[in-house]
Amino acid sequence: MKRCPECGREYDNTMMFCLDDGAELLYGPAKSEAVATGFSESPDETLTAIIDPPGSLGTGTVTEADTKVFETASSFSKQVGRHKFAAITAVAVTAVVLAGFGYGIYKFLNGGQQSQAPARSVNIVTQRLTGDGKARGAEISPDGKFLAYIRTDGGERSIWIKQIQTNSNIQILKPGELDLFDGMVFSPDGNFLYFNAESASVDEPSVYRLPTLGGTPTKVLSNARDVQFSPSGLEVSFGRYDLATNVSSVVIANTDGANERTIASTSGTGFLDGPPAWSPDGKTIAVPSGDDTRIPDPIGAITIITVTDGAARELGEAWHEIGNLVWHPSGDSLIVAGNDGPLGQPQIWEVAYPSGTRRRLTNNLNGHFSVSITADGSSIVTGEIFSRSAVWVSPDLKPENAVQVMPDTGDTWGISWTHDNKIVYVSNQTGDAEVWVMDADGANAKPLTNDRQFKMTPVASPDGRYIVYTSSSGGGQLVRIDANGGNPTVLVSASGADNPDISLDSKWVIYSAYSADGILRVHRVPIEGGESQRLTEYRATEPRYSRDGTRFACFTPNEKTQNWTRLAIVPAEGGAPLTIFDSPPNTNITRGPIWTPDDSGITLVVAPGEMQNLWLQPVDGSPGKMMTNFQLPGIARREYSRDGKRIAIVRAQGIGNAIMITDFR
Repeated sequence: MKRCPECGREYDNTMMFCLDDGAELLYGPAKSEAVATGFSESPDETLTAIIDPPGSLGTGTVTEADTKVFETASSFSKQVGRHKFAAITAVAVTAVVLAGFGYGIYKFLNGGQQSQAPARSVNIVTQRLTGDGKARGAEISPDGKFLAYIRTDGGERSIWIKQIQTNSNIQILKPGELDLFDGMVFSPDGNFLYFNAESASVDEPSVYRLPTLGGTPTKVLSNARDVQFSPSGLEVSFGRYDLATNVSSVVIANTDGANERTIASTSGTGFLDGPPAWSPDGKTIAVPSGDDTRIPDPIGAITIITVTDGAARELGEAWHEIGNLVWHPSGDSLIVAGNDGPLGQPQIWEVAYPSGTRRRLTNNLNGHFSVSITADGSSIVTGEIFSRSAVWVSPDLKPENAVQVMPDTGDTWGISWTHDNKIVYVSNQTGDAEVWVMDADGANAKPLTNDRQFKMTPVASPDGRYIVYTSSSGGGQLVRIDANGGNPTVLVSASGADNPDISLDSKWVIYSAYSADGILRVHRVPIEGGESQRLTEYRATEPRYSRDGTRFACFTPNEKTQNWTRLAIVPAEGGAPLTIFDSPPNTNITRGPIWTPDDSGITLVVAPGEMQNLWLQPVDGSPGKMMTNFQLPGIARREYSRDGKRIAIVRAQGIGNAIMITDFR
């Protein structure tokens, strides 16, 4: 932890200067904090967090990272990115566990006796296990000797093992047939690494097993995610989603995939999402969950499922989001990566069992998106990941001619051109993700909002009157402001409301949101306010109007692969698609299908490996092709100017490292 020598304000070690008085921050123990979490018998017990200073183990220079703008690096990305099984592919999860905001199962009263809270430590220690910014999806072995992580390098992903004590690293799975790695976990004996991956020759997400020191991966489960082992090591639990029926399930099977049996399922607005973790006694399974019907209240939960009969109940208070969890080997708590409120990044928490009382273990400005623990419960490993991005503008329609007009000191969540060729964008360059406007050359930048709610995907109306954006407030809102930032008005408050676009006549706002049955569809609402109308009965997201306003393009899923890799062209008034194209399997659906100025093609953001570039799909059905071949930083977003003469792009690079936490109890 760093603190200001002048005012004493504490900061995470990623900050350099105090935001209050500008003094240079110093490394050192944080000041004592009063504890009000219920984990201590004494309200005066304090917690001190120690972050590794320069030169200690785990520090390093960031030399390369993937080019995704990690929507999930913000807490709101996990709200609107949505359901790991139901919406987003494993690409986002591999990068940052993007869909870590699940939806619940059943509502049961929290029964059982209150356990004594685990003893807490006053000297929690964290250190980086990797420092080059290339690590994703870190997992520690049960004996604490090895770290498994996904490494991104030169646009390709591979799996590595690090011997923690000696700091040596070996690659155990090279880039090749398998890709989109995610959900790694060691077998209890440490001999095998299980992980999610997708294959160019297999149509559905699968679980593979690989010897810890390398070898040939073997597929053990089909249509499965997030394997976790039983205490005996003879069985695994995992999540499965059926897109056709909209049903999510927790399933148990033998470690070789045989003898599958479902112990709990839910459909509609309830979702099981995330790793189903066994309790140390083998009697229950904990899984991140939630319930959309609770919006605008917090909708995330930890659901405890009894293995023998599938009975379920929620543990403790509701959460804003939960991305990952594991049991402490003692069985008296769970370690959780999640957020208790709409602001800030996901942190690591300890949740007492069965009371549900929670205390926060970290305060990292970058957030944490995964969690694993050693068999003796002494060490936690988690991952941090964040990105830096900037806006570039080309004098013509060629992205390769763009020049940087905004520094990459923060992150950017969406851009749009105004009617008079200014650029509206969302940036956290001053700390919070607010809506800004600037000239096309980057001059005269100024914020239009300051309410500290997380925002993204702004769009300016063609008539120059309004800007509409997505807000984290209320669990998902579309907000309209005047072009000068005044008169904020909520147009839509719905689960996952996101991706707005405005019709050519500036009368309608089209967007995607979850319906009452838990299916993601395209809707529209009058820009002046009023009742929303559903435009698609089928699953669809990321709608964008054509330049002539007669159609919109959107993504729809491939039901077998469960990836949103089909591009549909739909009449502006809604209904059945006029045309459906198969887009590349590595299409990033969180960037929208953008029409070219002449409406002859649609541009997509695709990521062969980890390097994002632009793909052009002609609407006449002729073969698509790559438009750009950027290296780092790659393209994350793009928008053509209203007059069709220029293009603005967001170029981004991601940074991820593995972090170990010790002495937390």
